[in-house]
Amino acid sequence: MQKERVTITIEFDLLDEVRAFVKEGTCRSLSEWINEAIAERLAEDRRLAVLRQMIAEYEAEHGVITEEDMADVAQRDRDEATAYRAVAEARLAAQQTG
Repeated sequence: MQKERVTITIEFDLLDEVRAFVKEGTCRSLSEWINEAIAERLAEDRRLAVLRQMIAEYEAEHGVITEEDMADVAQRDRDEATAYRAVAEARLAAQQTG
């Protein structure tokens, strides 16, 4: 892949941490680490853009998602997690006694 040399400014603390990873052999060079970090950030930004688009489309069809809607879903998730844990704990207890 073609590359271009650029000049960037990085905070000292961040640079020291990255250099430590390079020294440990986590990656071959500072440039490799920065390339990977940029690629990960771009992938995350793309995922967020798709999510924003999906939310916009949903809201256009069904109306704005409210804080109350989100609280209701969060409560349902907690309730389901509690029920799942109870089932998992009962299975584990049965395995241990059986």
